[in-house]
Amino acid sequence: MLSYFYWNPKKEIFTIPYLNIPIVWYSLFFLIGFIISYYIFISILRRYFYLFENFTDKDILSFDILRGELKNPKTEEQKKVSEFFFEKTKNENILDANDKILELLNLYIDGKIKNRLFLEYAFSKAILSTKSKLIKITDTGIVYIVIATIIGARLGHLIFYESPSYYLKNPINIIKVWQGGLASHGAAIAILIALFIFCYYLKKFTPRLRYVHLLDFVGIPIALTCFFIRMGNFFNQEILGVQSSLPWAVIFGSPMENVTIVPRHPVQLYEGLFYLILFGLLLILSYRKYFLIKEGKIFGIFFILANGFRFFIEFLKVRQSAILETDSFLLMGQYLSIPFIALGIFFLFWDKIKSFFLKNI
Repeated sequence: MLSYFYWNPKKEIFTIPYLNIPIVWYSLFFLIGFIISYYIFISILRRYFYLFENFTDKDILSFDILRGELKNPKTEEQKKVSEFFFEKTKNENILDANDKILELLNLYIDGKIKNRLFLEYAFSKAILSTKSKLIKITDTGIVYIVIATIIGARLGHLIFYESPSYYLKNPINIIKVWQGGLASHGAAIAILIALFIFCYYLKKFTPRLRYVHLLDFVGIPIALTCFFIRMGNFFNQEILGVQSSLPWAVIFGSPMENVTIVPRHPVQLYEGLFYLILFGLLLILSYRKYFLIKEGKIFGIFFILANGFRFFIEFLKVRQSAILETDSFLLMGQYLSIPFIALGIFFLFWDKIKSFFLKNI
């Protein structure tokens, strides 16, 4: 007789007093994923910025303060830099030109990131430090991504998986995300749009970091977040697999879907494990200068592999969309994955595509 794994955890960790809002495991995993992703993104962005030691005018908070501290240094560090400036120029009036100050600062750096960090420390009131830049970019970026993820995932579920008539009769249920009903493809579309808007904010800090590069760096922590989200789905007993007789099949005691209680493929764990492996691969690639510099490579790999795996794993899932006919050959998740795979191929060859258009326009 086969012995299957019975899984029926309590979905709610606790309920917020007075508000009567339940905190579920899904929300906890979602939060953990974003917190860890925050620090991973900072780490990736730091390695990228350290490849470009030179200052631009975006890095200078105040040329006036910088000019004053160079003319009248108050610390030993400032005095050291000031002496370097006047040794190179022999002319104090050279400090009147902002572009000349930048030129001399970059001459002082001499291609060494440690020299840039020294300048940031010596003139902390006038120069935006790399650390501050990383935190400001990431703090703002995470707000864009979290809002886009929640709104996009919810709207994606309503559009692709639910019958509109139900929510027209019960509109309050649209905001009850804690009851389930989030679509990853909807979140992906919203994040792509949000990051495009976010790039306008980035211009205040770095003119070098463009949209496609930003997608590369965001794709790595998103892969890890996908792992935590699938763990949340497993605890929530949602996105179920089809019936299975395999020894590792799981019997879900209180599934969110209206299905028969039978042993099923734990597809949430299959996907979660794949996303965790994919995250490890992308993180390793990000330590190679080629992938860190080349736009679109990391994000292209992420989209192709994540959506490619999603396409095939859907064959093991219970049909979720109320929109598609029951005799449809493919599931909604598979139809949605196809254009994302194509988009991944587009980004993978972004440098060649961009070069082609620049030559022919």
